[in-house]
Amino acid sequence: MVTPEDRTESASIYIGEGRKVPHPPLPKLKYFEGMKMMNDMMKMNGDMKDMGMKMSLQKMDMNSVMYPEITGDKNGNKAMGKMDMYSSMDHSAHDMSSYDIVTLNYDMLKSPYNTELSKDQPVKEVTFTLTGNMNRYVWSMDNKVLSEVDKIPVKKGEILRIKLFNNSMMRHPMHLHGFDFRVLNSNGIQSPLKNVIDIMPMETNIIEFAANTEGDWFFHCHIMYHMMAGMNRVFAVGDYQNPNLPNKEKAYKKLQKESNGWHFMAENDFATNGNDGQAMLQNTRWKLSTEWRLGYNNRHGYETETHFGRYIGKMQWFLPFVGFDWRYREFGSHEIEKNMFGQKNTKNKRAKLSAGFVYTLPMLVDFQAEVYSDGIVRLQLAREDIPLTARLRGAFMVNTDKEYMGGLKYILTRNIAATTHYDSDMGWGFGLNLSY
Repeated sequence: MVTPEDRTESASIYIGEGRKVPHPPLPKLKYFEGMKMMNDMMKMNGDMKDMGMKMSLQKMDMNSVMYPEITGDKNGNKAMGKMDMYSSMDHSAHDMSSYDIVTLNYDMLKSPYNTELSKDQPVKEVTFTLTGNMNRYVWSMDNKVLSEVDKIPVKKGEILRIKLFNNSMMRHPMHLHGFDFRVLNSNGIQSPLKNVIDIMPMETNIIEFAANTEGDWFFHCHIMYHMMAGMNRVFAVGDYQNPNLPNKEKAYKKLQKESNGWHFMAENDFATNGNDGQAMLQNTRWKLSTEWRLGYNNRHGYETETHFGRYIGKMQWFLPFVGFDWRYREFGSHEIEKNMFGQKNTKNKRAKLSAGFVYTLPMLVDFQAEVYSDGIVRLQLAREDIPLTARLRGAFMVNTDKEYMGGLKYILTRNIAATTHYDSDMGWGFGLNLSY
């Protein structure tokens, strides 16, 4: 039986003759249990706990952490034995009495012949930290995607030794084109040869190979969308001139563009009290976004906010931006609004430039601070897509303009959801949300 990682579908093949013996259905993923265990391994700054070479070659069975359902234990604790992961790295006691299955690891592999490289060859050492932002689908090495780095020059005949640390919450099967590399393990001179090494979260592994063939060789994560997002590098061995690539620099720039492409997202809530929506155009670092609220009468009015900014830092929690705010609605002249700072509001007719930032707080709450060209200051807390059940999502917003919103969204299909929300300006609303 084969399944995708989320186990939503499956396919089987029967080998041999006679009565068919179907594989029993696999249990549902214990998604939240696995995520809780992974979160326990993360520092407050978002880094994974670096266990160094104590955790390498998949000797610590991270599958039982990421996928607790594979052990068959009702509470997902059997494989871990409810132990503290960091209390011991001695796995000799992990026998069949504590596991339903045996997980193979790279330290079990042994080459049938000597794979040791010549001690006379010069050694070039390179260290990569596998990084990424799971919320924005950004995947990188050393917090840089391919479009932000040059090729890595390697002299022909050098031994390239690569140290890899996975500082993300996902596994990364790293693949090298053109060479088989040695996976350094306890078998020493008989360390196995591979061209892919699957690196689990928090793991550190060392690989090496003799760069004896000229050319530009691709090194990348074999999860395709990680590769396309930028988790890759090019090793330039020697000065090989490929006759099929008369302009090497132009060819490399074209490859780099694939790792930093712009993508578009949009959604609109067609509700009984108005239309709420947003659209975003973004790549690895930059983001252009606009949101709108369109009422069905002049008192509810209409407004739109547009921001253009750049994500800062390896975790991309900080987004400084410049923006433009345009609003219109009809309030009586006696209805004067003030924000929490005592500043008069100008929502009736407003067209102002702004500058500010968004910072992602714990629990993925966005804190936004913005100053407008007329001196008005606005602070805001908000979060969308709060997972309440498998299909139900919550959202909230509150700011110093004395505006607030709370809502629920029930996902019907990939692009359609039923919604309800209360908005301090427009009241209760029910409707359908369309997303792209």
